[in-house]
Parts: sequence; structure tokens; C-alpha cells
Amino acid sequence: METTALAGRVLLAAVSPYFRAMFTSPLVESRLTEIRLEEVTPSVMETVIQFVYTGEAGLSLDTAEDLFVAANRLQVMPLQELCSRFLFEHLSVENCLGMYSLARSHHDQLLLRASLRLVAQHFPRVARQNDFLLLDPGTLGSLLGSDRLGVESEAEVYDAARRWAEHQPRQRYPHMPTLLRHLRPGLLAPEESQRLSQELGAGLAQGPAGPLRPREGMFEKKIVCVDLKPREDESLRESDFTVDCFDPRTGKWEKLAALGSLLCPGCTAVGGRLFVAGGILRGGQVSSSVHEYDTVRDRWMPRPPLALPRAMLGLLGCGESLFALGGCNRAALLDSCEILDLAELRWGPGPRLPLPLRSFACAALRSRLYLLGGTTLEQNRAVVHSGVLIYHTLTGSWSRVGLDSGATCLAGGVAVRGGVCAVGGYLRDATKFLDGNFTQLEPLDATGRVLFFREGRGSGVDRDTAAMVTDRGSGGGSDRAPSPVVFPGLPRRIAGGGVARWKRRIYVLGGENGARFYDSVYCWKPGWRSWVQRREKLPGDTGGVSQFGCTTLKFPKKHILSRLRLAQEDRTPDE
Repeated sequence: METTALAGRVLLAAVSPYFRAMFTSPLVESRLTEIRLEEVTPSVMETVIQFVYTGEAGLSLDTAEDLFVAANRLQVMPLQELCSRFLFEHLSVENCLGMYSLARSHHDQLLLRASLRLVAQHFPRVARQNDFLLLDPGTLGSLLGSDRLGVESEAEVYDAARRWAEHQPRQRYPHMPTLLRHLRPGLLAPEESQRLSQELGAGLAQGPAGPLRPREGMFEKKIVCVDLKPREDESLRESDFTVDCFDPRTGKWEKLAALGSLLCPGCTAVGGRLFVAGGILRGGQVSSSVHEYDTVRDRWMPRPPLALPRAMLGLLGCGESLFALGGCNRAALLDSCEILDLAELRWGPGPRLPLPLRSFACAALRSRLYLLGGTTLEQNRAVVHSGVLIYHTLTGSWSRVGLDSGATCLAGGVAVRGGVCAVGGYLRDATKFLDGNFTQLEPLDATGRVLFFREGRGSGVDRDTAAMVTDRGSGGGSDRAPSPVVFPGLPRRIAGGGVARWKRRIYVLGGENGARFYDSVYCWKPGWRSWVQRREKLPGDTGGVSQFGCTTLKFPKKHILSRLRLAQEDRTPDE
């Protein structure tokens, strides 16, 4: 049964390039008073017209997908964006496969990235769903080639492809050679390789040669701490200053290769690559050295040094670049920035900061670099910067947002969903740089507060907001909540602690308050009303450590690590 919907040509042409081309072309449709749309149902077309006139669509889970397809076909972009956002907000493990196929076929990047993230993270579960059997070969191939798959074994990838093929053997088995090109045979255990060889034949099971790239599920995250040794112990050699690694899952500490003593270095992980830059050496000199950690061989590799020695700097990764921001050395507080091209391993000049700054909390979130608080310079005196600097990497520009209260120095920075945080820190810095040594520190008034800074919404002028929660606060809630106050206060006043995010939890390790040092480990996650102290402490009988490098790093799981090491030994037999 046909249904007729009334709509004005001018209005349709104004919002849709599809209708504009139809009504202005020399084709017969441009002269018709009634146009038949075969691929859009009457109810969907009525909703499209309703949206054109009112800006409202009354979306539901039953209608949003059909409206999304129709809006894409009719090129009603505002409606397509509205539907895309609705589907994005209602993504789940149960519907992510369908949403991934939908987004891929209609080139919707927002929905594509979000659904792929969910499909990949829960791939073993998703691969058992009936919707998985309905994927077309191209969509399945793009999934099997993803680095993000949450699988512990490469055999799970093969088993998923085989299950898909066996659903319609005659039509689908011819696609298997192409699909198996996405398999990474070097990651298979010997018994898995043997099974695949028996089922496929040796040629197909071996697949093409290439670099070993473990999937996301083949890694485990741990917290790395650079320099937890007492630097004042003169009996310690540089080789004694091992890097320590904490596994929150097991509560165990392990030692990594030594890097030497470094106070206030820059420390960050970019993907699976850990970088440490700058810092203050035991003799008081400021370092310009840069090292990258090799998780397979457990060794530090020297990288091109910084142009300027830096300590108390911000070291952040974004895309294929590593940013070394601000900091200080003995001669100056710095407003300069250097950028390391991670592919070429070459440093170049970066965007100058709006003011010299050191000891700030920092984090990267969605193509922006956030620098919270820190110490700047006024007439040879240190002053806490009451604001946030935001560098927009896509536009190459800085913006500044003032803070009415809550600014600190020597706080730990971390990104969370919806914003960035400065955890703890000092409220004042009373340093007077009378002798010209700008690495001196005289901070006062440690705090247990957590400053949450909400990321900007929309374009143009940032509408970022910030809020504090007080010491021993009773806040909490979820980091998805609309309220910006999402963190309770720390159980004690802590500055200079190591702050890192592990899964959905925030960890604070060690720290100081004036002359007091801590060896405690606290953690918190959304939904908890307060921070929880772990039974574990910092390793060694130090009595507490602060101002060390700290970040979260992905390590290959043991069964994968052994294969990666074997592959490296095969490639470099003389080493």
C-alpha cells in the first residue's frame, strides 16, 4: 500500500544535496509533483520530513538504524549525525557487530571506531554470536586484520574464521585463503601450528612472513616506576638503580633493566613504547638524555637527546609524535617544546608554551595536550600557575583556561573519560631563584585534593570546566556522570607521587608532604566512595619515595614474550 508524504521542494533542497540535485537537474523528476522513493519506507520518510520541518526525530532503538540508512541515502546530514550519535550512545556487546557493519558500509567514522573498539575488545564473545555468521567477507577480513582483537591466542582468530566459513561451506570456503592472510602464524604455539597444519596443510598454516604484531589481548598492563632507590645512599652504583614494575593484578613487583638515578624525569608510554627523557642526575646536573625501553629484550635503548636539558617537564605522546614540554634546567624555567617523530626518531622544535612552566600535571586526551597548574616565574620567584594550558595538535594552537582555585604543582596527571585530573600536589611554591639555579624547589601546603578538568565540548571557544573535591571528600560516582566532581579526596595530603591509570582504576604510589615521604599504594575507580590502600608498598626498605617517573605500559604476556624473543634471536643470530 502506497503512502504519500507532503513536503516543500525548497526546504528539502535546502537540507539535502540529494533533493537539491534532483530538483535542479534536467531530469524528469525535477518537473514532477510527486516522486516515488522505492528504498525508503513511508514511516521512515514521514520521520525524515518531520525532522526537516521541526528538527526532531523521536529516535528509538527500533527506528534509529532505518533512519540512519535513509538519512545517509537522502543526504540529510543533520539527521544522519543525530542517528549516529544515538546509535553510538546505545552501543553494546550485543549489537556492536551490526553497528560495525552499518558504520563501515556508510563510512561513519564515529560509529566505526566505537563499534570496532567494542567488537575487538570482546572478540571471543562476539565471534560466537549469530550476527558474526552474517558478516560479509570484506567486513570479516577487516576485523581479522585488527591489532585490537582481545584474543590471548592467534588460534582464536583462525577458529572464528573457520566457524564463519562452516556456516555456508560451499560459498565461503573459497574466501578462506584470503581471510587467512590476516593470521599471524608466528604467534601460534607449536601445538596450535601443528593443528592448523593438519587442518589446512602446511602452506596455508604458515601464511605469509612478516613482523610479529601481537594482538591487544596478548598484552598485560603494568605500572612502571623509574628510580625508587634512595639517591642519597652513596653506596649505590648507577647499575643499582633498576626500574621497578608493579602488576596490580597480582600485587607483585619485579625489576626491569637499570637506567640510573633520575629525579623528576619525563616518563610516558606511547602505544607499547616507553620513553624516559631528562631528569636531575645524582650530581645535580640536568640530563638531556632520552631512552626507550625494549619490553622484549628488557633493555634501555638510547635515543637522540633533547636539544635542551630538562627536568620537571611534561612528556606526552600524541599520534606519531612525542612532546617534551617546558620544565627547567639550572639556567632557566623553560617555555620551549621539542617534538620527536616516532617513526624517524628525530627531534624538532615544537610550539612554544604561552609561559615558562615546570612541575605541572599533564595528560593527552583526544588530540589535545593538557598542562594543569605547575610553577611559573614572576620576578625571580616561583608562583603556582592558576590555570590550564591546552595545546590543540590538529590546529597547532594553544588556549588557556583560568582556575579560580585548586591549582597545584608537583601533582600527578592522568586522563580519564571526559577529562583530565591533577592528583594531589602542593598549593604553593616559595622558591626564590637568587643564585640562578632554577631546579630548586621549596613547595608548601601539600593537598589531598583531586582537580578534575572537563574536556572541551564543540568547537571555537573552549567551555572546559574544573572542579575540586576536598581532602577526605565523600564524592565518587562514575567518570561518565555529568557532574564534574568525580573523585573523592585522597586519604592523606600527597605531592610528588606516581600517578597512573590501570584499566579503570587510578593508582597513586609513594609521594611526599614536606619532609615526610610515603611508600603507600592507593587506588580508586568510579563507583567507589573513597580511595583504597593496597597491602603492597613500594619495593625496598626506603621509607618512601617521591618525584619519580611513573606510567602504565603494555607488556607481552609470557607465552607471547617467549615467541617474540625467539623471533628476535632468529633475526639477529650474531648478537
